[in-house]
Amino acid sequence: MCLKTLEIKFALPSSIKLNQAIGSIMQGVLMERIDHDYATYLHQQNLRPYSQYIFFSKKQNCLIWRISSLNDEAENKILTPLLDLPYSIYLRHKQVNITTLNKEIIYNNTYEKLAQKYFSSIINTDEKAFIDFKFITSTTFKSQGKYIIFPDLHLLITNLLNRWNTYSQTDFLNDKTVYSQLQKHLYVADYKLNMRPFSLEGIRIPAFVGTYTIGIQPNPTAQKIFAMLSEFAMLSGIGIKTAIGMGAVQTQIHF
Repeated sequence: MCLKTLEIKFALPSSIKLNQAIGSIMQGVLMERIDHDYATYLHQQNLRPYSQYIFFSKKQNCLIWRISSLNDEAENKILTPLLDLPYSIYLRHKQVNITTLNKEIIYNNTYEKLAQKYFSSIINTDEKAFIDFKFITSTTFKSQGKYIIFPDLHLLITNLLNRWNTYSQTDFLNDKTVYSQLQKHLYVADYKLNMRPFSLEGIRIPAFVGTYTIGIQPNPTAQKIFAMLSEFAMLSGIGIKTAIGMGAVQTQIHF
């Protein structure tokens, strides 16, 4: 089962005023390009087999759109059509055309190879490990009907385990002891977060961005599992509404 990320770069017209609604607009572009029946199927799913987000790169002076597929079907039915995206795209909500500069697959892996990468590595069991989560776009969780505007460790772990177990077609993380082991050995080491609400169709969703560092006690199994999940998080996203641009994260592992 494959894991892929497609990156598309666009020239930024001077007439566009950027805000987080651009993620929802690009979701519309995506839906216009894929098969109608598959789009209907996606709308019926609680968890969707892809994530997408868009941001402006000051260094490259362009918009960068990243779309990740979490299974083979999403690769074939989402990434493949987007690779044929035309040179000019009309954004109906902005009433402007944006120009495609480049399209490139920047991540190409499988669940099996990703697991092997970490479980075949040797970790110093006498040392703690740290993983930095940099939340790039507005992120939030929802529990018991309420928004959770802090990366609660329980919600973060269960969110990633749920996505992995749903799409990986592997069962080695389905064991209930996996969550217990992670909960026992993980802790919040540091954070620097700011509120950044996400507006969607007139609704203001409370959310956050920033950095969040998780420490892992000297336990090789917990360190390997969570390191693997943290790399997976860069494709799956974290929290709710990752299909419309929320929950984008970059991670850095320190063993």
